[in-house]
Amino acid sequence: MAHIHKDVLKNFYKGFSDDLRDPETCRQLQKKYQKKVACLREEIDLNNDSSSIAQSVRNIESNAEKIKTVLEEAETVTNVLDQYLEKFREPVAYFESNLDKLNRLECTLQYYKVLERIEQLNVALQKEMAKKDDEQCATIYANLCEINRHLYNSTARNLREHLKEVILHWHNLLKEKFTKDLEEVLKTVKWPFVNVNLSLQEPSQNNINKLQIVVEYLLQIQPPEEIKIGEEKSGILSDFMPLCLPLELMISPLRKRFLYHFYGPRKTNRVDKPEWYFTQILAWIRDHSEFVEKWIQPVADRMGMHYIDTKIELMRGLIQLAVEKLNSDLPTLQYDDFTFSHSVDEALGFDKELRESYGYPPIQPGILCVLTQPQIFVKWLSMEKKYATEKMDLMLSPNSPEAFEPILTDIDDFKVTTCADMFITLLQTMTDRYELLPQPGHRLQFLELQLELLDDFRVRLLQLVHAEEGNIVESRVPMIVNTLFYIENVLIDWGSMLHFLNLFYYKNQLKDAECMNNSVDFCDANEENVLTEVDTDSVFADTLSLYRHMRIDLICNISESVFMECRARSRDYRHEAWGSITKYKDIRSFSLTPSACPIFEILAIRLHQLQKKLTSKLFAATWKNLAKKLDEFFFDELVMENRFNEGGALQLKYDITRNLFPLFSQYTNSPEIYFWRMEETCSLLNLSKGSALLLRETLIALEGATGVEDQRPQALKEVGVINFPPRKVIEILNRRTDITINRLNTID
Repeated sequence: MAHIHKDVLKNFYKGFSDDLRDPETCRQLQKKYQKKVACLREEIDLNNDSSSIAQSVRNIESNAEKIKTVLEEAETVTNVLDQYLEKFREPVAYFESNLDKLNRLECTLQYYKVLERIEQLNVALQKEMAKKDDEQCATIYANLCEINRHLYNSTARNLREHLKEVILHWHNLLKEKFTKDLEEVLKTVKWPFVNVNLSLQEPSQNNINKLQIVVEYLLQIQPPEEIKIGEEKSGILSDFMPLCLPLELMISPLRKRFLYHFYGPRKTNRVDKPEWYFTQILAWIRDHSEFVEKWIQPVADRMGMHYIDTKIELMRGLIQLAVEKLNSDLPTLQYDDFTFSHSVDEALGFDKELRESYGYPPIQPGILCVLTQPQIFVKWLSMEKKYATEKMDLMLSPNSPEAFEPILTDIDDFKVTTCADMFITLLQTMTDRYELLPQPGHRLQFLELQLELLDDFRVRLLQLVHAEEGNIVESRVPMIVNTLFYIENVLIDWGSMLHFLNLFYYKNQLKDAECMNNSVDFCDANEENVLTEVDTDSVFADTLSLYRHMRIDLICNISESVFMECRARSRDYRHEAWGSITKYKDIRSFSLTPSACPIFEILAIRLHQLQKKLTSKLFAATWKNLAKKLDEFFFDELVMENRFNEGGALQLKYDITRNLFPLFSQYTNSPEIYFWRMEETCSLLNLSKGSALLLRETLIALEGATGVEDQRPQALKEVGVINFPPRKVIEILNRRTDITINRLNTID
């Protein structure tokens, strides 16, 4: 309360501090606040009928009384309901107990009804079996399977087990009977077709009808999926779904023949000849597919079993034979590299022919599941790396002088070298071998091997570059650059292929990382985008970056080597007496400065050699970079280190425009673009004296001007100068001998 009192006084003094010294003002304030206090007291007086606060309080009290009354009534009703509930509690409990008993009795009754139905069907099956009514037997068996389907989620475990035993019992009996019937019918149609001519013979319609009837019965006694018959497949065969019963039985004689010929002591059982049993299986598929499609598939379709593709079932069953055989042989083959490699090649060829020639779906398991077992896959990868390394040793060996010779192809613009073509073929062959592997993880491991081989090949090329001696232009370095460039372009094309795009997606998922943008500078040269851009949306992004970096370094080294040769021959030319050269009146009297001949001669020779050796795009990048270096060199080391009289300026212009430019004009229509320093310098040095002095004075006078007042760019443009800044133009003009030393000293 005390702090409220202090706050009121503080605010009061703050508002009326200057007026409180006047007694009259104090009296007015006293009356004013006394009146306000009286009003507030009247407002909070609960006995005052006109007070809104008093009215609100009365309303609240009235509502509270009503609520109290309602609560009392609710309590009374609750007590009455409790009495009624207590009265009926025992009858309700009695009825609930009886309902539970009734429910249990109904469940028991249904249990016995189902059991009775099972027994009825069981007895009926016995009778029909005795009467040899195959159709009724199959129908009754199907009814048993239908009951099993309805009981699948039932908690009556004993009933389900009993039904399962009944189904298995009759399945075995019916299967045995129908198997004999099928074998007899198959003999009449001469199945299996061990002779090609037999598969071409049309069986009689009567035999086909008998066959289709037996097949229909076999499909009807197909055991439910939830009932496992026989040993459950594991390991290498776990991905193979069970065959439908007719196809399983039809493949049985082929299985016996396969086991007879390719297991045991037979001469046809040779681990080094896997192609024998692969060829046999392909032949069986070829000879029997049409028969099952034509005569067996319609039966499955007629019964509504559209999920059964008899041709695929036949192929899957026969492929399973090859899988079992290869899997049994591979542990022995692992210790013989040649035989192991041969078996892998044959298995890959077998799988490819199945998929491409016979339409075996990619989602179906195949022979590749054997090769992707951990221990086998590791061996396969190591063998691929071993043979690839050996081939690289061979193609880049010192005894192979033609390794970097260009080959004749449809893409001569790349000047494809022999080793580049062989290496790309090696990688493409490897891709063809592993791209059908079903698991992305296995394909990614092969991709990593390819990336490793690409890096190994690049390092080998780098070692060859370091081993080169003599002039770089006349060495194998230009062909090595072509090799790098060709491989780059191939990798760019591969990166957009669906196979590698999928691997890029899977790789990013594994790494959970974003692609990083890379950039490469090309020795400050304005090279075409095709030579500098890096495609980061590719599995080859990092490899491309390394290849580009090496290729660009080599191009820089080549252009630097030619430049240094020109520089070494330029000393006499740079030290000519440019300030005292005689001026000729007739342009026909001019000739190339003798001291420039060695420069332009070696330049012409090297450009011609590089044009023959490098691809067009690489050569363009090389000569442009060289042109820039020469332009900078002539400007810095010749122009800015000498003074020129009128004759010297004309001679320099003649040397540059009539001799240097033509060397490059065969590669571009505008060589002056790449020698802009020398072109603009020649223009400034050959201005008339008056124009040169006027331009110089204008530039000096306008130094520091900005905006519309700065007329220097316009003045420079009028004399053909676009790139040089004004201060550099003044320095060039000062190289003229007709601009005196006194004028030179006034520049600063």
